[in-house]
Amino acid sequence: MKISEELKGKEVVDNSGNRIGKISDVKRNPESDKVESIVITEGGDATKMGLGDKKVVSYTNVDSVGDKIVLRGSLSR
Repeated sequence: MKISEELKGKEVVDNSGNRIGKISDVKRNPESDKVESIVITEGGDATKMGLGDKKVVSYTNVDSVGDKIVLRGSLSR
């Protein structure tokens, strides 16, 4: 399974543990096939339907990947 498929649907939190949303899409570099950014959809049930506010975050801002994705710092609203 590709990492992009593993990341989709995972919950995203900031480094303080505050919930940001869930990953709705993963953008890859077509030449290197490396993950460049993640698309985070904010909002509870809206996330399940693909609705809600979306933020594109560079993959370099990801601190760790596990059951949840932890970002370095926090996202400004």
